[in-house]
Amino acid sequence: MNNLSPELNIALKAARAGAEIVKEQFGKIQKTRIKHESETVVTDTDLAAEKAILKVLRENSDYGIISEESGQTGLTNGPQWVVDPLDGTSNFARAFPLFAVSVGLMHGSQSVLGAIIDPVLHNEYYAEKGAGAFCNGEKLEMPAYRNDQGINIFLNHGSGTSDKMKCAKVNERLCSEYRLRKLGTTALELCYLANGSFDGFICSGDELWDYAAGIVIASEAGCVFTDWQGKPWKKGEEHLLFARPEVHGELLNKLRNIR
Repeated sequence: MNNLSPELNIALKAARAGAEIVKEQFGKIQKTRIKHESETVVTDTDLAAEKAILKVLRENSDYGIISEESGQTGLTNGPQWVVDPLDGTSNFARAFPLFAVSVGLMHGSQSVLGAIIDPVLHNEYYAEKGAGAFCNGEKLEMPAYRNDQGINIFLNHGSGTSDKMKCAKVNERLCSEYRLRKLGTTALELCYLANGSFDGFICSGDELWDYAAGIVIASEAGCVFTDWQGKPWKKGEEHLLFARPEVHGELLNKLRNIR
């Protein structure tokens, strides 16, 4: 993708600023605390990376921002940056090398563009609506579907009890037929779906910043994205289904009546 839009260049610049901090701090002892509202982990690195990302966004754009640690700032109408400065904090805090920095741009329920950086493997995933998805400058194209290797699905949930219970029901329906995995970082899971390593992603309860950038990356790579009823996803809907076209309908049938 040679001609990046000004907005995508801003997203990449911001994500790189955060990723540099995350990479430099990886493997060091982290000061952590539990966020009482979500029972999730936050470290000083999350906050430092977010500060660097927001600085770039505010210096280069007038759009509002939704960020995991700072919440909503700036304009609430029109396009909004959606930021996860460190997706996979629990992994990062334990020096487990699966985490990412995610910066997306949304307008209403439309994911306009996204940039996701894996600081450990030095992979930069990015996409813009209608322009394809890329990793390190190379276009992401799903390999031909092969069912002789089994169907690999990411199964994820939010921190709430009801979300975990729904995930347990989904697991019960799927575990005998599919290979189910959970990496602890939605952003990277959607990138692995986009590059064809996995065939589907099912989640109940993730936060918008977890997947805002991944929506456009997975969709531009050829994935189908709906809610659990097969309807187009709308902002605020927490039941997510991403899948390659060959398995999307099959997975929808498995999710039927789970709410």
